[in-house]
Amino acid sequence: MAELQQDARRRIELRGRRFPQPQQTRIITVANQKGGVGKTTTTVNLAAALAQSGLNVLVLDNDPQGNASTALGVEHRAGTPSIYEVLVEGAPIADAVQQSPDVENLWCLPATIDLSGAEIELVSMVARETRLRNALDAYLEWRVQNGQAPIDYVFVDCPPSLGLLTVNAFVVGREVLIPIQCEYYALEGLSQLLKTIQLIQAHLNPELHVSTILLTMYDARTNLAQQVAGEVRTHFPERTLRTTVPRSVRISEAPSYGQTVMTYDSGSSGALAYLEAARELAERGADGLGDGAPGVDAQPALAAVNGHDGAGAPNGEQGHIQPDESHDDRIRMNEPAMAATQEEQ
Repeated sequence: MAELQQDARRRIELRGRRFPQPQQTRIITVANQKGGVGKTTTTVNLAAALAQSGLNVLVLDNDPQGNASTALGVEHRAGTPSIYEVLVEGAPIADAVQQSPDVENLWCLPATIDLSGAEIELVSMVARETRLRNALDAYLEWRVQNGQAPIDYVFVDCPPSLGLLTVNAFVVGREVLIPIQCEYYALEGLSQLLKTIQLIQAHLNPELHVSTILLTMYDARTNLAQQVAGEVRTHFPERTLRTTVPRSVRISEAPSYGQTVMTYDSGSSGALAYLEAARELAERGADGLGDGAPGVDAQPALAAVNGHDGAGAPNGEQGHIQPDESHDDRIRMNEPAMAATQEEQ
């Protein structure tokens, strides 16, 4: 009953709503090296929701699986001009970008199976980390010069890894959106992701910052989902969206029809959740919360996830052990907690 009431409220609030336009193009990389957390689903549905609300949106499918291209209904068979030609051969994005047939103002740079070999081919190339950024900057300028409407949002879908494709996505992006599945394993991988973002900040893209965290596959009936959500909101209160995306059969069904859930079943709970998340994302950008104001640096967030503050002191009851610690270090770290437990008993 509570879910039905929430969906009814969302329908009333969001029907026909026009979202605010950002002052400049927001380039958002959707990343998480753990697979199955909803990166592609989040990318295509947020993009479709924003486009349906009157904004111009471009999706860069940087995943060799090409699932974002499938969901947006664009052609991505082998031999189709794609992001592979842009990265490896230096082709302009304008020659490969396609418009989504289902949503006006939504474009996609598709990914084909050729992209699976790009990781190896990029290794020996000059400026391999900045190739996608240079191509996107040239495309955005090309649109303005040719009298086309400027792009408001660019979403970059990443593969579930931290290789060169993901590095290119981090360099092209100015913001990072992290979808987190409401399970413990998803929390565990967050520490490594924040370390990678910190390295990119230091050496390749100082503008990069984690602006948004979205909780996905949320099931309010389970204690685990509530605990994970509480943990994330405690450590990242400014960056975590109020909206959570529930588990939804409609969200899973939509790609089999070559659509996003926004066009497949716009009245479903999943579509309404993504529409509200898109509104929140747009309003945060209009209010300046997406430009790095709250916590540009990943170091405090990294310390929080690891359960330590900046001075190395414990910051929470469930601190994570650093992956490079020896077995003896782990034992020494646990000794005070073990002693306290024995004393309490």
